[in-house]
Amino acid sequence: MGIIKEPNPVKFFIAVLFENTSVLETMIPQLEKEFGPIQWRSPIIDFTHTNYYQEIGEKLKRIFLVFRELFDPADLARRKILTNQLEIQSGDAQKIRKINLDPGYFDGGKIVLATTKNFSHRVYIGKGIYAEATIRWEKGDFRPFEYTYPDYGSKEYRPSLIQIRNLYREDLSQSHTNEVV
Repeated sequence: MGIIKEPNPVKFFIAVLFENTSVLETMIPQLEKEFGPIQWRSPIIDFTHTNYYQEIGEKLKRIFLVFRELFDPADLARRKILTNQLEIQSGDAQKIRKINLDPGYFDGGKIVLATTKNFSHRVYIGKGIYAEATIRWEKGDFRPFEYTYPDYGSKEYRPSLIQIRNLYREDLSQSHTNEVV
């Protein structure tokens, strides 16, 4: 039998899809108000992997916003609900959102994303929210699962994901928690 213990805190980030940079810059202070200061912004990456987000725009960009404070992974559902509310507030008069906010975290072994959509590989975490281990850290690199979103498995995202991992390792070692991964 295993011993029940609390998990280490995790590194929170939001993967943002947007077309208009001014919408992103308007959103950042709201995100910092909810989640604290941003520690690192990834380079902006062209998003060409799906047209699912057409209501946001045609020439979409992705940026990862990584937040300074480590957090309890049990808080992911609440954070997803907040980001959904912020997406709605970003909408125009027709209620069409102008930004997509995908909250997630890195815990040393995997990137976990929150979603409102259930599927066979997702786990319910409460309040109408599911979690998905999107990509794993194994043998010195990020490795996709068969269901990993194509963009997260791409070479374009690898440097950003590695930077999230590096920030987590630094912050975890400074927080004097149980283990450094």
